[in-house]
Amino acid sequence: MLQNRESGYTRSKLSQVPPLAYERQFYKAITPCLTVGIVIPPVYLRKFTPDGSKLLGFSHDQRSFIVYAYRGIGAAGVNQLFSDAGVGSSETFTGPYSQHLRNIVFEKMFKTKYVLRLCQGESARFYLHREFSVFLDGSRYVLLAGMCVLQGYNLAVSEYERYPDVFDKVDPFSYIFYVVDLQKGVVTDEVLLHQESICLSHNHGISVYGHTIAILSRLRQCIYIYELVDGRLIKQEHEIGPRPLHCCFQDASSTFMVVLDVNTLLPITHIKQRVLTFLYRQIEPDSPQANQLYQEFYKNFEFIENMIIEKMQLVNNDVLLLRYEERPKDTDVANIVLTPEPQPPRRLYVFYSMPSEEVLAVYQDDSIDLLQIVVQFHDKLCNVRSLQTGDAPSSLYSHIFMEHNLESKNKSLPFLRQAALRYNPSVPVSTQSFSTSPYLNHNVFIYDNQLISHLERPKACSTEPIVFRDRATNLIKFRLNTKVQRPPCQFTPRELCAFIVHPFEPLIISIQKCMHVYSYKLHIYNHGTIVQQFYN
Repeated sequence: MLQNRESGYTRSKLSQVPPLAYERQFYKAITPCLTVGIVIPPVYLRKFTPDGSKLLGFSHDQRSFIVYAYRGIGAAGVNQLFSDAGVGSSETFTGPYSQHLRNIVFEKMFKTKYVLRLCQGESARFYLHREFSVFLDGSRYVLLAGMCVLQGYNLAVSEYERYPDVFDKVDPFSYIFYVVDLQKGVVTDEVLLHQESICLSHNHGISVYGHTIAILSRLRQCIYIYELVDGRLIKQEHEIGPRPLHCCFQDASSTFMVVLDVNTLLPITHIKQRVLTFLYRQIEPDSPQANQLYQEFYKNFEFIENMIIEKMQLVNNDVLLLRYEERPKDTDVANIVLTPEPQPPRRLYVFYSMPSEEVLAVYQDDSIDLLQIVVQFHDKLCNVRSLQTGDAPSSLYSHIFMEHNLESKNKSLPFLRQAALRYNPSVPVSTQSFSTSPYLNHNVFIYDNQLISHLERPKACSTEPIVFRDRATNLIKFRLNTKVQRPPCQFTPRELCAFIVHPFEPLIISIQKCMHVYSYKLHIYNHGTIVQQFYN
């Protein structure tokens, strides 16, 4: 396989596939087949840049941003280090020199490039959110966020007038966004948002498409739009969502003002008006079900009037996908405590055109049409591609399964409705939350998606090695040994495992968290490791 790749034979035989995509098969020969426990500096590691040249991290006090230059497996002489330490055919190295390797292998592979002290001076009260980072402009820039708790917060009456959909049952914070030039190691811009509620975990409340950045305010129920121009964030004139209310009414003879307070019933916002108009116009007056559809429309009017935006994403530079949910009630908290499995909230999925301010489509949470979009356009909605192979993150195994079932004409409508309820909530997709590593490609490898996935979320720590099999032959290609040996105790705490995966090299860093203790393992290619096959 490697000889064919070097000679170009593989490329000539697969000339119809996208450029560099033929390298998928190459990754079956070079795998992260050796596990070594490592010691890292006192930092929180975040992720690799899309080009794989840098590793990002945050200091333990969450005030500084740290960038490591990745030196590579070969350049750092790591394989020679393993050979000198006596690494044999075992997939997990626990030899006599293991402690020596643990102490030096990280600094061999990663060199500190620069450290930026961001939260200092007037912004010293802020701390960096270590689960948020968004790459911009071909990964030249990275967007970071700091936040701080507000004390004695009260929303002014004027805010209720300007933002009628205010969702004031959330905890507000102050946020500061930093644009960092990764090439020069400098901050090129800062944006302060005061008295807001923005979900930063795993880039949940931020969406990026090209040079357009959208930020969802859960508090004000609006979306701020920025454009990245030469490293600076330029705010667009109009916000997406509620419009400022002009509380001035004019008739033929006079003009008078109306004073609003928090008890005033404000008009429905313009997006919701367009949602209602769209749904109403979908009903054909001459159809036999018209009366029933009209009754359903009026029955859902109050739900639509009070729903809130919980998530959004930029489909392209002009179109937003909004997920509306029913507004939580005060009784919902009691229901969560009393009911072991609370019912999921009702949802509406809205495609909204920003230039024309029109609603393009509205889907219910059990919509089969939306399910078709989720399955067929999963790669486009992820909005990220590998710089090495040109591939988008492969569809989840469940999506592959759904493609097969959707093609079958024998599937019943209830089956498809249940499938829609299960898979439709996967959209909108959080920005840059998927890994493009070929080792997590479901089209190449078979592995347990409950233990590790290309979606960057912590998983429950596996008690057994995570096995990766060749999808074509079902042979074991490599294993990830993530379990940490801990002394016995009276109870078993919940252990989580997060993975930092290099975008294309055979390198994975696993981070096991048990209570407040972190353990790190490096899963790396080593030519001396032999993966044993077990047969029943």
